[in-house]
Amino acid sequence: MTLALAILFLSFTPILFRWSELGPTASAFYRALLTIPIFWVWVAVESRRGARTELARLRLRRADLWLMVFAGAVFGMNIAAYAWAVHLTSVANASLLSNLAPIFVSLASFLLFGERVSRGFIAAMIAAIVGVTILVGDKLAVGRGEILGDGLGVFSSLAFAGYLMAIGRLRLRQRQRSSTVMAASVVVTALCLLALALATGESLLPRTLYGWADLLALALISHALGQGLLTVALAHVSPTLSAVSLLTLPVTAALYGWLFFAEPLTLNQAIGAPMVLASILAARLAMLPRRP
Repeated sequence: MTLALAILFLSFTPILFRWSELGPTASAFYRALLTIPIFWVWVAVESRRGARTELARLRLRRADLWLMVFAGAVFGMNIAAYAWAVHLTSVANASLLSNLAPIFVSLASFLLFGERVSRGFIAAMIAAIVGVTILVGDKLAVGRGEILGDGLGVFSSLAFAGYLMAIGRLRLRQRQRSSTVMAASVVVTALCLLALALATGESLLPRTLYGWADLLALALISHALGQGLLTVALAHVSPTLSAVSLLTLPVTAALYGWLFFAEPLTLNQAIGAPMVLASILAARLAMLPRRP
């Protein structure tokens, strides 16, 4: 349920990005920056309930602190790489290549931690990726001019896979609280995105009150609720299943494009969307423990 809610809130991200008055990197910077007070208030509330403060826990687990820094950095890279991929290649290419994270998460889980998944799960994961390919297939572009953008799309997937793996390890068996993980990592994410926005010369000031309202919605809905609930869910759901479940985001992007931007639904979307959703359900069923 928590993972489903996280995906619901994350699905609004492309709409809010499109409505933003700022460039993609600057918008992503505010998405992280404006949630810093929220996550640190969350830390303070949870610290009062516990016997030990979160600061003491961080001092005792320095390795976890570095893992949070890594999570924040790669998440910033993920957002920035996707934002530039959209500008340098087709949106369809960027959407497809940035959603290859399930493959990288599965490989990393097996190679680094010896985690195995069933053949049914692998088949469902492949079917979901094929469904995404069909979903955007009529808009894919192939050419020399798209090579850099396509490469950034793949890098975006790698970065997000690293983020899911890091958060998953931190949340494994309640090793660290969700509030602590988000509060520490979001500061690093904001700093990385600020540096990138300044380097690319993007404006950091919206022109109107509407622009500020959109950035606030992006921060609250996409990051505070979306990423926050995803972190909570990773204490109970494996990063591999989470990555596969997030393949519903291209489906919702097509739906929202139809609802909010009058973009017509194509035959590819009509075939690919149900295939993705059915494959994710099959992947979830494949990971349920078998009854004796």
